[in-house]
Amino acid sequence: MNSSTFAIVDIETTGSFAAASQITEIAIFVFDGKEIIDEYSTLINPEHPIPFHIQALTGITDEMVKNAPTFIQVADKIYNILKDRIFVAHNVHFDYSFIQAALKDSGYDWKAPRLCTVRLSRKIFPGLPSYSLGRLCQSLRIEIQDRHRAKGDAQATVILFERLYQEDQENYILKALQHKGKEQRLPTHVPMEIFNNLPCTTGVYLFRNVAGKIIYVGKANNIKKRVISHFTGNNTSQRRQNFLNEICDIEFEETGTELMAFLKECHLIKKTWPIYNRALKKFEPRYGLLDYEDQNGYLRISICQIRKNVRPIYYFNSVHESTQFLLRLVKDYDLDLRLCAFFTNPKEPKEIKAFISKTDLPDMTAYNRKVTEAIESLTNQKRSFVILDKGRNNTEKSYAYIKDNKVHAIGFISNDLVINNFEDIIQQEHLVLNNFYMYNLAENFARIYPNKVMHLAGCSLE
Repeated sequence: MNSSTFAIVDIETTGSFAAASQITEIAIFVFDGKEIIDEYSTLINPEHPIPFHIQALTGITDEMVKNAPTFIQVADKIYNILKDRIFVAHNVHFDYSFIQAALKDSGYDWKAPRLCTVRLSRKIFPGLPSYSLGRLCQSLRIEIQDRHRAKGDAQATVILFERLYQEDQENYILKALQHKGKEQRLPTHVPMEIFNNLPCTTGVYLFRNVAGKIIYVGKANNIKKRVISHFTGNNTSQRRQNFLNEICDIEFEETGTELMAFLKECHLIKKTWPIYNRALKKFEPRYGLLDYEDQNGYLRISICQIRKNVRPIYYFNSVHESTQFLLRLVKDYDLDLRLCAFFTNPKEPKEIKAFISKTDLPDMTAYNRKVTEAIESLTNQKRSFVILDKGRNNTEKSYAYIKDNKVHAIGFISNDLVINNFEDIIQQEHLVLNNFYMYNLAENFARIYPNKVMHLAGCSLE
């Protein structure tokens, strides 16, 4: 630490996101732990109009930056003053992401260890009413000249950092640097205690916004590691920055097993429909088996691509799966291939089929009986079973109750509970909203781990 030098930085910008905004002003003070040894500040021409509300906040107008250098013209100077120094800022991720993106666009590959004076202040000066720069400086009686201008805010941050440096009896600065910069990437508006309380176990986690609404649900084998991973990396897209800025609270629920975490995640996404969950929202089977009566009165079976308001009697993930299934059905029930339709890509050329006259077809009544029997065999193949696995601790086990080909309930029960009727142990909060993906997860798990399955009714999973 004695040989370290710190680049204490503040910037003003045209907006909140590095991927869609530009820097309009930058100020850098180099601090060696005792005094300022170098400094640099300048307005920067963003080469885009400055939004009116930003002009009102900072006082920086289009006229003021018209003759200022562009970032690429001062990039070399900025790079050299930041190079090999510890980057310090108030809410460090904001300033760092902008400067790193601007340097990258100017041809400089720059990375630096960084410290956040918001996080350090929470630890070294705990219990203050607010840790925004203005309120924090007010509490610590640090005067700010030219608030919301880069040089004025940076000078105040220098004084703040000097105070933090002097009062750091627990070596928080050194510890933060030894954590390789992960801590300061965490959102400053989420209390550090929340991250400290996250477990390193399997389960689900929920991100909530300032209104308490769930905006994202995830699952993980290590909840703490997965949550922190959301805040690392240098993705500066507007969507990701929106996402990170909206997170105000984090909750979690341990599940004991990965299967339970998957099922819980699916249920919560379907129940709460979080704005930032996209992948599982879209996961639906692509193909289905339909039955219908043609104009001659014959019952036909067809594979089709699933569209809105289509309600197949059976679902498939792939064309190959649907083809093999229909071929087995044709064989088992002696169906006429000419009256069955396999899925074909509409973009691919189709073979010209010969006209089939009524005399070529089988007896309609007898054939329709076969088709009906085949369809009934599918609707009657409803399975009910329970997957029993380890719980969150040694006193319980987890269960997933699949009823009539749907995930009906998931929960935890005591190891010594005697089960006579599984319906009797289900509590209201254990009921889940099933979807195709959840059932496939459960069925595939049951095939792989038959020793963890208790069959209740219907066919076996062999």
